[in-house]
Amino acid sequence: MSKVKAAVCFISCILFLVSCNSSRQVLKKPPSGVRGIVLSKGIDTRDTEGVPVNPTTSFSTNDREVIALFKIENLSGKHKVRWDWHDPQGNVYFSTGEHPVKTGEGKYIPQATLWHRLSIKDNKAAYLPGQWEVKVYMDNILIESKNFTLENAVVNVDRINSAALKPYPKDWGLIIGIENYDNLPVVNYARKDAQIMKEYLMKLLGVPEDNIIMLIDRGATKARIEGYLKQYLPRNVEKGTTLYVYYAGHGMPDIEKNEPYLVPYDGDTRFINHTGYRLKDFYQDLESLDIGKSYVFLDSCFSGAASRTEKMLVAGARPALIHVKDSNTNSRKVVALTASQMNQISNAYPDAKHGLFTYYLLRALRGEADENDDQWVSIKEAYTYIKKHVVRVSRRMGTEQTPVIMPSLDTLKDTGISRSAIYNYRNN
Repeated sequence: MSKVKAAVCFISCILFLVSCNSSRQVLKKPPSGVRGIVLSKGIDTRDTEGVPVNPTTSFSTNDREVIALFKIENLSGKHKVRWDWHDPQGNVYFSTGEHPVKTGEGKYIPQATLWHRLSIKDNKAAYLPGQWEVKVYMDNILIESKNFTLENAVVNVDRINSAALKPYPKDWGLIIGIENYDNLPVVNYARKDAQIMKEYLMKLLGVPEDNIIMLIDRGATKARIEGYLKQYLPRNVEKGTTLYVYYAGHGMPDIEKNEPYLVPYDGDTRFINHTGYRLKDFYQDLESLDIGKSYVFLDSCFSGAASRTEKMLVAGARPALIHVKDSNTNSRKVVALTASQMNQISNAYPDAKHGLFTYYLLRALRGEADENDDQWVSIKEAYTYIKKHVVRVSRRMGTEQTPVIMPSLDTLKDTGISRSAIYNYRNN
């Protein structure tokens, strides 16, 4: 049994409690009855009866637990009680199994309080936001079911603990973050995203600090980006190298040919085919490196809109009317995750003070995307997690943003990219 599931099982069995008043001898037992389920964030057990603390049907993924409580009046005899917790997909996330509840022979309890706790924070439930349901059975008969909402709380991804991870001396990172352009709109949080990505590369992916190239704002000119990719890296990487590339900045299309370009700090949108870095060339330069694998994370958009803002880079254009060509990479050496489809906008996420795509990329790498609990985050797990949450949050923001992975999932050989990350998100 995995550590996550074992922890849930332990909590469920140990914290199943019954609080009751003293039992009484049955002379003429009054009729029994069950009061409805109450959900709460806590319970007060100082008296002889359990009392819900902060009753609600709305919970956050940062809440410690959900408590499902109900009361039985005039309980007597032997019974079995079961709680079934159903996740947003309708699957039984956890069941307590049948727990015995009984009174002394010939006696009854005027009022008994029964409850069960579902742990949220630091457990797998915290990464299953949506509409949940708890069902309570007595003697295999459904007493009542109750729905509650688990909202996805903003996690502080800027705090990260380092697992016992030895560095991989062959691996490299290229991080490009352009927040303040000379003559273009600001890319909100791009500098911060680049800086925290460096921490993630070192502490979760094992990239030595000396092997991380940081190109920020004025340092991210076209000449410097191409120089590091075409000259510096080829002289320093090895056949066994894994290269991680992160880009947060503007992208835009060449309107005449509808081809996407990265926009360096000194890029001029009027002459993007001369001053920009064509995305197809960018992927080909990565492909030409004599290394094992490149992972590319692009938090940018190519629809003509400025990244992370409602402004346009292409005057008078509308993203929906610009049909940008996909720069697909079918390489076995280059795997690319991009923030959005070519005709969409990449959003900022002001609540978290990060780019929306970057925020969920960081959460994925921390271990939240580890669906099979093997303490590795694979590239498929990362993409599935990022896409699910970015689509959901962007729709709540009133836009459509769908991350893309290349090559496609059905042709991609799955590999682990973040090791032992699961320990990090539990310790923050």
